[in-house]
Amino acid sequence: MLPKEHGAYGQIILPLITAFAVAGLSAAGLLFAAAVIAGFLAHEPALVLLGLRGPRAKRELRSSAMRWLAASLIVGAAAASGALVAINPATRWSVVVPLVPALLLTIAIVSGREKSWYGEVAASLAFAGTSVPISMAAGAPIATALAIAIPFVLLFVASTLAVRVVILQVRRGGDRQAATTTRRAAFLVAGCGAALLAWAALSNVLPGSALAAATPGLATAVAVAAKPPSPARLRVLGWTLVAVSIATAAIVIVAI
Repeated sequence: MLPKEHGAYGQIILPLITAFAVAGLSAAGLLFAAAVIAGFLAHEPALVLLGLRGPRAKRELRSSAMRWLAASLIVGAAAASGALVAINPATRWSVVVPLVPALLLTIAIVSGREKSWYGEVAASLAFAGTSVPISMAAGAPIATALAIAIPFVLLFVASTLAVRVVILQVRRGGDRQAATTTRRAAFLVAGCGAALLAWAALSNVLPGSALAAATPGLATAVAVAAKPPSPARLRVLGWTLVAVSIATAAIVIVAI
């Protein structure tokens, strides 16, 4: 019943750890993190019950999946309710930042489109966005919360698009047009993201360290999209992205 998408473990854990390391611990932040992890653990049993892991898995694992899903939802709902009560009412709105993409991801999952570009982008936004309410729950200003979240947003979205370029080039014989469109989207996200962060730094809207933290991820995504590696090297690419994610977290923690 544990999630099979191993890359998602880093996407969910690193923003949480980084937010706690920069902003500090708080009761609301810890409760919110518990709710996020519970929601993450509900993913696999939900897929089993929806039949998205195949009819055999649904038939043989139905009872276990129902118990796991029920426990995850109960814990998640209780933790989320506690977080909403504990958080400063003035910052309660920050919960919307990860909640909106999480709802879009849920819709994509139920419709069997989780692996579409918009399903994967919604997941990236939801994972990175969790750092906003956790940071603000500990008393961090919105600028600090965004300086933590945005490098992860750009890393996750740009790298997701770059990896899709690799897959689109070979899936069902390859789709050159889709791969080209996705490559351009990755370049657009990287270019616009870097430009906006540079503008924010020059305007004193966000610290310049946010751009420094985003740079390794954006550079890696551009390199992968520009010259996709062989699909046989996807495992190496995955570990490379994990290393870049850790580097992003380290820069954020040290510099912000």
